[in-house]
Amino acid sequence: MPFSSRSAAPPAAPPSSLDPGIGVNFGRPTRRAINHDGSFNVLRRSSRSHVHDLYQELITLSWGPFMALLMGVLTLVNVLFAGGYLLLGLDNLSGTAALSHIPPFLQAFFFSVQTFTTVGYGSISPNSIGTGVLASVEALTGLLMAALATGLLYGRFSRPRAGILFSHTALMSRRADGTRNLQFRVANRHRSTLVDLRARVLLQFTDANGNRSYQDLPLERESVYFFPLNWTIVHDITPESPLHNLTAADLAAREAEILILLKGYDDTFAQDVHSRNSYRFDELEWDRRYVRAYDIREDGILVLDLDRLHETEEIQGL
Repeated sequence: MPFSSRSAAPPAAPPSSLDPGIGVNFGRPTRRAINHDGSFNVLRRSSRSHVHDLYQELITLSWGPFMALLMGVLTLVNVLFAGGYLLLGLDNLSGTAALSHIPPFLQAFFFSVQTFTTVGYGSISPNSIGTGVLASVEALTGLLMAALATGLLYGRFSRPRAGILFSHTALMSRRADGTRNLQFRVANRHRSTLVDLRARVLLQFTDANGNRSYQDLPLERESVYFFPLNWTIVHDITPESPLHNLTAADLAAREAEILILLKGYDDTFAQDVHSRNSYRFDELEWDRRYVRAYDIREDGILVLDLDRLHETEEIQGL
């Protein structure tokens, strides 16, 4: 149940902080500022393109589309070269006569793949200048594309990622003394070690025209030295808080969104990593608390269950 006590009118919001870099005045409603995958709802458009932009797109593309695109490009290139061999005539490729049970296009395609990958089984070989030149061009193209694919794969594997797992929802909870607070929970889904993890949280309000205002939300604790377990990040809703005395309806009317930036040092990559997320007003659970996400084995080892990071329970006694 959402917190229902309210004054006759919500208190005036405190002065907005400066634009954090995602805009203030838009003139019409916009989508959420930060998606759960950390991306921003901003598309870039330009009449100019750049090779570096393509590299960035391929590095950041998810694995499924990336592998599909890679295999599609390699297949298309081999289909084009196979078409070139067919145009020159299969009689210019020695060994095709012995493979008459295989359709001509497949013979040309198999020879193209063998040449492209420099496998060269030797059952088919060029026997004219035209096919020899085309096979040479394909072999060089294959080496170049193999180098590019290797670079992309290395870049994707070596790119540092924070691997922060956020709880599915944030909570409007209470302390034992009745103080209301906003909280959400995070954990490291990777086996890498994160240290000196710091959090910054902003509250964003949006009016009917899509114009945004921002307030910093002071945290109970802004950093942790070590991060082997989960961390519950808490903002106490004191009279000075911009959330003070606001109900679920108030937050919905203002299109409230909690913006989160985490920064820590990753020992594996020996550099800083960042993670972003946000919770909108409809992703808040009221008068609930998180269930403990770790257990202790008989030998004293702590076991963190990431599947339980999102579990909540109702606060008793309200």
